Formats: sequence, structure tokens, C-alpha cells
Amino acid sequence: MLAIAMVAPACTKVDNTNPNVPVTVNPGVVLPQIIYNTSNTLVNNAFELNNELIQYTCMNNTFTEVQRFKLQPANSNGIWALYNRMRDLDDIIAMSDKGQGLTNYKAIARVVKVYIYSVLTDTYGDIPYSESGKAISQQEYTPEYDTQEEVYKGMLAELASVSKSFNTAETLLYSGDPVYKGTISRWVKFTNSLRLRLLMRVSRKMPSAVGDITTMLSNPADYPMMDNNDDNFVYRYSGGLPDVYPLAPAYVRDFDFKYKSVSAFIVDSLKKFNDSRLFQFARPTNASAGTSNPQYVGLPNSLPVTESANYNGGYNFQSYLGTRFQSPTEPAIWLTWSEVLFLKAEAAQMGYFSGDATALYNDAIKASFAYWGAPFAESYLQRTGVKYDGTLPKIYLQKFFALYFTGMEGWNEYRRTGYPLLAAGPANVNDGKVPSRIPYPLSEQSLNRINYTDAAKRMGNDNMNHKMWWQPQ
Repeated sequence: MLAIAMVAPACTKVDNTNPNVPVTVNPGVVLPQIIYNTSNTLVNNAFELNNELIQYTCMNNTFTEVQRFKLQPANSNGIWALYNRMRDLDDIIAMSDKGQGLTNYKAIARVVKVYIYSVLTDTYGDIPYSESGKAISQQEYTPEYDTQEEVYKGMLAELASVSKSFNTAETLLYSGDPVYKGTISRWVKFTNSLRLRLLMRVSRKMPSAVGDITTMLSNPADYPMMDNNDDNFVYRYSGGLPDVYPLAPAYVRDFDFKYKSVSAFIVDSLKKFNDSRLFQFARPTNASAGTSNPQYVGLPNSLPVTESANYNGGYNFQSYLGTRFQSPTEPAIWLTWSEVLFLKAEAAQMGYFSGDATALYNDAIKASFAYWGAPFAESYLQRTGVKYDGTLPKIYLQKFFALYFTGMEGWNEYRRTGYPLLAAGPANVNDGKVPSRIPYPLSEQSLNRINYTDAAKRMGNDNMNHKMWWQPQ
């Protein structure tokens, strides 16, 4: 004991803290990771779910279940994992409340939360909303599911509030804005544009929505929205690992990427209109690439597997996705000016405000061509099948083309409008009906079973054909 006592004063306390890991961070460190991870989710689920459900693409050599409308539990996991972003967004809000000059970080976190909630509810229907994200703050580990109607009311109220909370006289103290580089006026435009998207989605179900649409579109100075392609909310990957487009060869083997052909619906429609976006969305068949007469051949969805593999002579005679979708720097699309113009054109046609539907429709098409880098000629607007005739289906079809690879938005709009008129393939297993929702993930059955069970009952016993609250019944 005496020896120990003599040695003890010479001992020093060991600091077991990793000097390379920060104890505290600022909002500028957290925000880019949220946008990066959310962007990855949007791209991956466009590729695996959205594009297969509504005939942007289809698998060509295996019997994929999504294009047949036989959804598996694993199909639910990717989008549900967006809940993992909520804690980080709440951290940004908490940091902003404690510091000076962080108002805009809080506003950005709030609008990104709404965007994520909109993806979640439009995928599953009823979801945890008012009680979500409270596991740490309130030890709420089994949140109740709000009805989709209540979720929409909450999201729209939040967007109306947050659009007024931005301080355009301030920038972002710690930077960290990978989309708008601290230009707060563009965040305001994104917020109002997202609100317009959601208001139009519920305009036939929520009486107050039409009035809000009229107010916003009739007062552009008070409710600025995207007005050029520089305002697009797209995440531009740097191209250096790990900040790489999720479908690039760094993550998806070329062999696996080419399991998907572009659908016959897309190829045939764009060829009929002599639409140069075809050359962005698809590539010529391997057999014709580099020749004086490149051929574009789409694959019909949901053929029996042997017919898919052998269609038109096999893989070398089918068009794969455009090479741009294997580029490490291809952007992830959240919302674009073209979509906003189509929303305005529809609102004008519906009589919600006094805009010129024809001019807005034409401008929306031009904006889409410009975004995709596709050559455009004014004569395109006069072509049969393209020229605006005062009917909504014209708007819906062109919007369908413009929403290519925009997360789950193509599927959302198809369910809302019923357009384009898609014919299910012969091997579909859902009586020719495009599913209306994705079933909840299996994890909810084990981790939140009581609340899952209640929500599942409201969703037709978790049926993929149970319609969204905002869908026409």
C-alpha cells in the first residue's frame, strides 16, 4: 500500500477523447449531409420504384416484381429511412434557437422537413408526423400515425409560416448550403414552389387550398416562386467519392445498370413527337450505336421474363438509360422550374388565377428542354399531340416527361391525375392497376406494432391498392 501511495502522485489522467472527432458542430456541417443523403434516397427510389411503377423504365433480363406490381417488404425500407434525417434537422433547429444569426438555418431545416414528410406521406399514406422525432427529447419511441389529411394540413401551415421566417438580409453564417450557396431568396422561392406543389395535390380535397393557390399566384411579389432554371432545387454531386451520383459506376456496376431498358411508352411517345429529350433519357441500341442510323427501341413493361430478354432480338437491340445517368456528377432532382410552370398552367386552366395557360404550358416545355440540355425548336409546340388545346391531359403528359427521374413525383402525379393512360403489361399481378401506395416496412410491425396496426387498418389492411386521401376515389 505504501508503494502504491508513493507511485500514485506520479500518475497522470488519461484523456480518452478522440481529437479528430468534434464534440459540437454547427448547422453548416450538418445541413450538407442531410441534403446529400436525402438526394441519394430520391435517386435510388426513382431508379428502383418510381420508374418501374409508371413505365419510365423496365427490367430486361430478370422478372422484377415492381414492374409487375408485386411489391416486396424491402421496397418500403428506402423511403421510410428518410425518418433518419429528422433528428439531424431537429438538431439544426435546436442549434439555431441557441445562437445568433442562425435564423435562416432554422428556416431551411423546417422546409426540408416538410419536403421529406411529403415524400413519406405520399408514399405510405398515414404516417407518424406530430409525434415523430421525439425519441430523445420526449422518450417517445412509438409515435402514433397521423391521417394523411392531418399531415397535409400540418405541412401546408408550416410552409406558409416558414416562407415568412427567412431573413433575406442575412446569409448563412457557417455556409454549408450545397444547393443555393447561401442565396436565401432562392430558398424562399423553393419554399413557395413546394407549397404550390402540395396545394395543387390536395386542391380537389381541401376547400381552402384553391383560395391559397389564388392568393399566391395572384401576388407574386409576396409569394415569389422559381422563375428560371437557376432556381431549380437540384443537388449537384461533386463526382469525388463519396459525393457521387448513386447510379454511377462507383456504386452500381455497368452490368447491373443495364438490367433496365427505357420503356416503350417513353421511347415511342418521344419518337412520335420528334422530341430531342429522347436522346437524354435513352441511348441508341448497342447494335446501332455509332452508325449513321442509330435506333432507339423501348421495351414494353411487364412482359414474361423470356420475352423481355429476347424482345426485338435481345439486349443489344434495346435502348438502355441515357449515359448521363451513369455520370458521377448527374444532379439529383427535388423540384424544378419546369414543374412549377406546369402547376401554374394547370391552375390557370382550372380557373384558380388569371394566368395564360397556353403561355405557361409552352414555357414549361421550354424549361424542361433547357434543363435536360435537349435542342429545342419553336415548331415543337405546334406539333400534333403537343400543341396546347385547352385540356388538362396535354399538361399532364408533358409534365410526365419533364418529371423524369424526379424522385417519386411521376408516380404521385399519375395517381393524382390518372395520366398518362398507361396499359399494364401482360405479366402484371395486380389486375392491371398501378399500386396506390407502398406498404409499411416490416420494422414498424415489430417496433411500433400497436400504432402500425391502427394505421394499417385505415390503409385497407396495409393494402397497396388503398388510395391516398388526395386521390380521386
